[in-house]
Amino acid sequence: MRHSLTRRCCQWLKPLVSQFGVYFFFALVIGLGLLLSIVVFYSGKQVNAVIQPLVNESVPILRTISELKTKVTERQVIMNQYFAYGLNQAQFKKKYADNQLALTQLLQQSHPKRHQHPRHLAIMALDDNAKLLATRLEQAMQATPVDTDEARAILVESAIDTNAFLSELDHSFVDVSQEIETASRHSLRDVSVMIKLVLAYSLAIVVIAILVAYYIHARQRAEKKLAHAARHDRLTDLLNRRVFEADIAALGDTPPYAVILIAIDRFQRVQGGLGYEAGDELLVAVTARLQPIIQQFGGVLYRFESSYFAALLDLRGEDRPPELLAKALHDTLQSGILIAGHELFLTLSMGGAIYPQDGNDAVTLIRNMDAALEQVQQQGGNALRYYDQEMNARALERLALEADLRYAIERNQLQLYFQPQAKIDALQIVGVECLIRWHHHGQLVSPIEFIPLAEESGLIIPMGEWILRTACQQAKAWQDAGTPLIVAINISVRQFQHPHFLSLVRQVLQTTAVDPAWIELEITESVVMQDADHTIELLQQLRDLGVMLSIDDFGTGYSSLSYLRRFPINKLKIDQSFVGNLVPGNQDAAIVDAIIRLGHNLGLTVIAEGVETEAHLAVLAQLHCDEIQGYYFSRPLPLAELTRFLSQPMA
Repeated sequence: MRHSLTRRCCQWLKPLVSQFGVYFFFALVIGLGLLLSIVVFYSGKQVNAVIQPLVNESVPILRTISELKTKVTERQVIMNQYFAYGLNQAQFKKKYADNQLALTQLLQQSHPKRHQHPRHLAIMALDDNAKLLATRLEQAMQATPVDTDEARAILVESAIDTNAFLSELDHSFVDVSQEIETASRHSLRDVSVMIKLVLAYSLAIVVIAILVAYYIHARQRAEKKLAHAARHDRLTDLLNRRVFEADIAALGDTPPYAVILIAIDRFQRVQGGLGYEAGDELLVAVTARLQPIIQQFGGVLYRFESSYFAALLDLRGEDRPPELLAKALHDTLQSGILIAGHELFLTLSMGGAIYPQDGNDAVTLIRNMDAALEQVQQQGGNALRYYDQEMNARALERLALEADLRYAIERNQLQLYFQPQAKIDALQIVGVECLIRWHHHGQLVSPIEFIPLAEESGLIIPMGEWILRTACQQAKAWQDAGTPLIVAINISVRQFQHPHFLSLVRQVLQTTAVDPAWIELEITESVVMQDADHTIELLQQLRDLGVMLSIDDFGTGYSSLSYLRRFPINKLKIDQSFVGNLVPGNQDAAIVDAIIRLGHNLGLTVIAEGVETEAHLAVLAQLHCDEIQGYYFSRPLPLAELTRFLSQPMA
């Protein structure tokens, strides 16, 4: 219960504290102080209202009552002395007059509101009767002879009145004492309340002081966390890119230093396969392995974004060059890392630059490191390479090439070339493979240069659509001319994996009105093995459209035979890497023979590309390959030259 109340109070205070900070506590203290002052002032007035009558009325009355009792007793003594001849008449009159004057003054000193009190009225009556008795006593004592019996009777009556007078005074004394006691209790209660309020305020001040101290401590701790978070990566707790840039700016004239950009190879594949949580776990595990090595070499490890790290090394120590660091980093990843129940073996790609030779500021160094890293990744990764000036030139050239490639379609710079495909047994042209060419500034750009660039930039999607549409239009033209040919169209990785690829093929076939039986879609072996079950479903949907399907570059991937027999394909295309060194009896011939036998057993047509010599043709014919493609018959030709080529008889 107490903890619940404390928690609710904290929840109520939290938004106020977060909005107004420590000023909220100061305002609370001032507000409580003002409230206490008002309460104490009001209580003080109440106490004063009780104490003031005590001081001005009740206490003086008690003193008056005591003096009255003395004077009343003294009066009775004077009368007794007069009777006993202790005083003569003159002395009696003077003493009695003095005594009566004192009694009258004392009776008049009581508060006016008490003059109507029955007890006061009784006292006044007794006092008046005492005066009459004194007069009668004087008359009795002056009679000749002295009337002793009358005088004695008067003294007895006076003694009775005196006792009654004293009794009334005693009762008055008791009444006033009770009033004082009651007033004291009320005053004590009010004073107790005031004391409790002061104590409560003091306790509130202590609590608020504790809260202020806690708030200041919490704020300092939060500021430290914010300062730490501003300099460190949240996931790995490594210094971040901002600190790297600051450290580079602080190097000044203390060369040389090496900066190395480190990337985990194929990290996106791991993250895509196992999920982002597994990716984060992998980054933490890699950090735990890399950081001790970097520190051993006297360097600092930083975390950039995604799977990128950076290292800063002082090169003044000749005994620990960066090359040894690269080897040590590779060695530390030789053993697998267990992530989400999977043992992963990783490699690193590293791009390095030298400060200040390759840049004297962080921006330049990062750009140059990235250029070197890109070169490493293009060459397969798992290596360290340092920046050279040609890298930036090539990078700028690629950027310019990509910018121009974006306008290639609308500027009519793309052109289809066609390479003939022939049956071996009859040496008859049965089809062509479409190959893209780019006329750029009056020159043909090699597909090896711009196709990877198009894949990387995503331009392969609109370019692939243009190729598909143009090829189908040409296939339709040959069909209308009565000379139909199978038109093989290469499908890129990104194009095949695009969610609208199937609908695009269906739409192009409909708009061009081409007979789909003469359209062949070539898909590389590595593509069809990515998510094989989905690929089988998509291939079947494409086959249902009526097109033919072939697996390109067969033998270079990792096809599973259990999946291969399920693929609804028509043709296997033997990669040219097996054909280039093809001679009877060698290993390439054995591989080609196995592929041909496999294809035939699965009921597929087998075509070999890269056929350049008559010897290649002879071996393939001996191995019963169905079709060939290559420079032996023809290089890729533009449409006009292909038309002339087709009109000539084959040798």
